[in-house]
Amino acid sequence: MEFCESYSSHFVQQGMNSVHHARCYLTGLLGTQRRKNIETIENDVAESDYQGMEQFISSSPWTHESLMEQLARDLDGLVGSDQDAALIIDESSFLKKGKLSVGVQRQWSGRAGKIENCQVGVFAALANGDRMALCDFRLFLPESWAEDEARCQKAKIPLEHRRYQPKWKLALEMVGLARQRGMRFGWVGVDSLYGATVDFINGVEDLGEKFVADVHVTNRIWTQKPLLEKPVDHKGRGRPRYRDQLSSQNEAQYVSVKEWAEAHFETESREVIYRQGTKGPLKARLWVSEVWTWEPSWKGAPRRRMLIAREDASGNMKYSLTNFESGLSWERYGYLQGQRFWVEHAFHEAKSQLGMAQYQVRVWRGWHHHMALSALAMLFLLKEQIRTHQSTPLLSARDITELLNLYLPRRATTEEEILRQIETRHRKRQHDIERRSRKKSNLTK
Repeated sequence: MEFCESYSSHFVQQGMNSVHHARCYLTGLLGTQRRKNIETIENDVAESDYQGMEQFISSSPWTHESLMEQLARDLDGLVGSDQDAALIIDESSFLKKGKLSVGVQRQWSGRAGKIENCQVGVFAALANGDRMALCDFRLFLPESWAEDEARCQKAKIPLEHRRYQPKWKLALEMVGLARQRGMRFGWVGVDSLYGATVDFINGVEDLGEKFVADVHVTNRIWTQKPLLEKPVDHKGRGRPRYRDQLSSQNEAQYVSVKEWAEAHFETESREVIYRQGTKGPLKARLWVSEVWTWEPSWKGAPRRRMLIAREDASGNMKYSLTNFESGLSWERYGYLQGQRFWVEHAFHEAKSQLGMAQYQVRVWRGWHHHMALSALAMLFLLKEQIRTHQSTPLLSARDITELLNLYLPRRATTEEEILRQIETRHRKRQHDIERRSRKKSNLTK
């Protein structure tokens, strides 16, 4: 298909042509099978080959970086805007069993809402209203992995990636790379996991970017610019102080965002439309106030912020900080804050309709290859939704995959084909049984 052809050059590397396997794998991700791992893709897609696709995903030399660079440019052409588009940063977890999948350990899983055995990826998406797709990603490598050379070797992690980086640094790296790729967006949007990380938020601002960051209710702010003073000349024992300190003349209050909002929300908030929902405009009560952030450990000066407090129809409160100027309308602040909703919706569709969480790979390259092809499938859906918007404005991911099931080559569901699939599965299961038996036998010798 024409869409695949435009990316085919990325799958011809070092004398190996993997275009056919890429087309089969993408066709499988865009299919209607409940699960979309390599085995079910082979059973679903005509002319696909299990061994070939497994090698294509796990060890083929094509690079996901070059593919994602073209994808980012194409996505920018569809939804990029210096004013209304946002670069949304979010993480997503993938539940796993065992200890062999690259980066897996017991850690927080937002999907499960608790500590689970999982992998965690940090993702960037370009969004403009309800139109969005992934444009970059990073696999989070926990410290326990980075410090275990044997484990890294077994998972085939490249040497340059065998180091621990906190998630916020991975996110900041993607923000900078998005600009290097020429992507257009008006602000960076993050949830409270990143919004509460001062180094990340200040780092985004230092890159020259605007941001809208959700924060925890306990996040503390200054109600006005705190008054600081330079450290006095050092005399006597002890370390000299180099950072500014809070002046004894300071009158600014240091309170949580919840405390500050509760003191003003009832009398000063007003109703605004902050986002279009599937059933029409969504309204909420909003209150916006200028505040400041500064900590004694900072080397720099206090930073001005706008606090956005929103109460939805169910009474739930949401707090965000932004470095946008104070002259915006409250409707605009509400719009900026509400755009993160779409990345959560996109992850749900990618996992439920495109097999994003159903991969069968354990090594570093395999994880990145699968995520790149999942992002490519998301881009295809977005292009189709934009192309057919005038005639079919409510076209969903499920609608498209069901239509593609008619047009793309699928295996015939004959008795002979079903028996062949059963025989193949049994042969693989028997091979796994024998392999495990040999492994146990070797351990007892």
